Amino acid sequence: MKKTLIALLFGALCVSNVLKAQEVKDDPIIIEIGDEKIRQSEFMKSFNQSNTELSKMSEADKRNALKEYVYLYTNFRLKIKAALDERYDTASSFEKEYSVYRDEIAAPYLIDSQSLENIMQEVYRRNQQAVRASHIMVALPRNPSSEDTLKAYNKAMDIYAKAIEKGADFKKLAIAFSEDPSVKTHESRNSDKTIEGNGGDLGYFSVFDMVLPFEDAAYGLEIGEISKPVRSEYGYHIIKLVDKVNIYGKTSIQHIWVGSVSERDSARMLSVINDAYRRLNAGEDFNKVVQDCSEDRRSLPVNGLLEDVPAKRMVPEYVKEISKLKVGEYSQPFKTKYGWHIIKVVKKDTIPPLDDMRAFYKQRISRDQRSKQPQNVFVENMKEKYTFVNHNVDSKVAFDELRATVTDSVFKRTWELPTLQNGSLPAFTIGNKTYTVNDFAKYINDSQRRLRIRRKNLDEYYQEIYGYFVNDKIVEYADSKLEQEYPEFNEMVEEYRNGLLIFAYNDSKVWSKAILDTVGLKEFYAVESIKHDINNPEHAKYFWGNRADIMTVAVMDSNCVEKSKAMKVVEKNAFKEGMSKEEMTKLVEKKVNKKKCSLANPIFVRTIMVEKENEIIKPEQFKKGIYKGTNQRSMGYVIVIVRGIKDPELKSLRDARGYYINDYQNYLEENLIKELRSKYKVVVHEDKINAISY
Repeated sequence: MKKTLIALLFGALCVSNVLKAQEVKDDPIIIEIGDEKIRQSEFMKSFNQSNTELSKMSEADKRNALKEYVYLYTNFRLKIKAALDERYDTASSFEKEYSVYRDEIAAPYLIDSQSLENIMQEVYRRNQQAVRASHIMVALPRNPSSEDTLKAYNKAMDIYAKAIEKGADFKKLAIAFSEDPSVKTHESRNSDKTIEGNGGDLGYFSVFDMVLPFEDAAYGLEIGEISKPVRSEYGYHIIKLVDKVNIYGKTSIQHIWVGSVSERDSARMLSVINDAYRRLNAGEDFNKVVQDCSEDRRSLPVNGLLEDVPAKRMVPEYVKEISKLKVGEYSQPFKTKYGWHIIKVVKKDTIPPLDDMRAFYKQRISRDQRSKQPQNVFVENMKEKYTFVNHNVDSKVAFDELRATVTDSVFKRTWELPTLQNGSLPAFTIGNKTYTVNDFAKYINDSQRRLRIRRKNLDEYYQEIYGYFVNDKIVEYADSKLEQEYPEFNEMVEEYRNGLLIFAYNDSKVWSKAILDTVGLKEFYAVESIKHDINNPEHAKYFWGNRADIMTVAVMDSNCVEKSKAMKVVEKNAFKEGMSKEEMTKLVEKKVNKKKCSLANPIFVRTIMVEKENEIIKPEQFKKGIYKGTNQRSMGYVIVIVRGIKDPELKSLRDARGYYINDYQNYLEENLIKELRSKYKVVVHEDKINAISY
């Protein structure tokens, strides 16, 4: 919300103050605020960004726009200077929001853009297809030792040798050797049901559906090809590519399903599905055939519709058929382990252009292993750019000392930062920055809570965490150089920083103050309200026009009180002096027929001032009298009493609060500018401004 407001209110003004142009003849100083000197180039950049229609203006209009902008821009810079002098930029809320925004726009500068682009294009290519694969898994324990890993690998290689033998049945091998629990038929953990094993068949899936090593291997195979063992966080996988089809996203289909629990019923099923297909070919409505033939009770109420289903959640045979069909087409009968089917494609996603997918891909890539590649390439580039020196040999005594303190407690998040005798020795140097072994120790301590690292061999952990340390600090170092090396980045963050400052300053001095300063607002109302003239059309918002003083008597059910009886009560008492809605309620309630009335509160009376005809009264009822309500109830009725017409009058502060708050904000803004122009010496070099040419 705040970003939007800043953009709307100050987008045209918030332009970089960081391009400190050298004093040259063609770039004179045109405005001075205290010790700040604003050059023509800086001012004109802001002016041109704020006035995008200059080319359509006359010379006179351009000149007027320029002079007006000088005033606005000077006020803007006055507020920036005052906000900095009053240390608005040190507020924790400011620092937090500024830091979040800076990190967002810094991110693209801290990865290798070409690597990211290559990954996106690869993801986009894969995303246009779904692959069907089977696998045999040799599981690894949660924190495998090198011995565990070697044993699992050798076992996987033995199975691979069997799998590539001519005539080998991959499904039988999976059932015999795979350690994936879903392969074999098993009892459900949550019920007494038996869950049929998949024999290693994972069905169809697409990009991001599997862990990256598995996805890479599957998409790299030809149909029928079997991979060598592929390592993932779960173990080793031997993968066979079963199929590859062109399909993207989600599909909505209608289906006719004829199934049975008994194979002996196969003749009946085949007869029903063939009859359904014959009827469709004869031109019968698909919905009608679904209702007559389909045995899927869940989808019958919606004519067999299965809506927005991704490939990975469909029966594999469905995906295969969908890939062949266009929207509106239906398949021939086909068989699955569940029975016989005919499907019709109702809606089929098509992949958008890559440019439309980039934001989504960036988000997904950031959450999987792909994210490491662009940053790793970036880190290597930065090592070369800034000259990286690793001191692990020179400082071996310090590294060994630290390693001796690292125990399994790091995986429990209970490792304590040690005091190292040699901790001040350098770990590595990047550019002009040296990080010590103590810095590395602190990184390990902080990482216990920040990083998700699986328990592993401590030597492997120590090397891995050092790699993270080096990478993070190099990225941090490169980040610190962004403003210096990339003027456009510097300009963006300064623009946002100035916007935040202006927002915080205006909110404190003008916007929120006008709302929260109730005493000041009352004093402002007392002075300003008497200046308003009821005969001035521009002041009309501060006055009430003629208003009807209305009381409405609503009877929720005419069985409770007959309208004629209620009307008698109203006519007798409506115009009595001081008659309140509470008294009128009691008088009408006395006429309630308790035998016929089942409502606890059948009578509702309210009073209201109405300035114009509305849903309560018609134009002709805008005078003293008793009328039938225009908003009659289905079981009851409403009686409207116009007790009188009030003359026009000034609105109270409560009634016109929004208008007076707005006026008070303008008042505070004017006084603030006067105060700042008095506090800081402002010099506008009119001769230099008049000499500006477009």
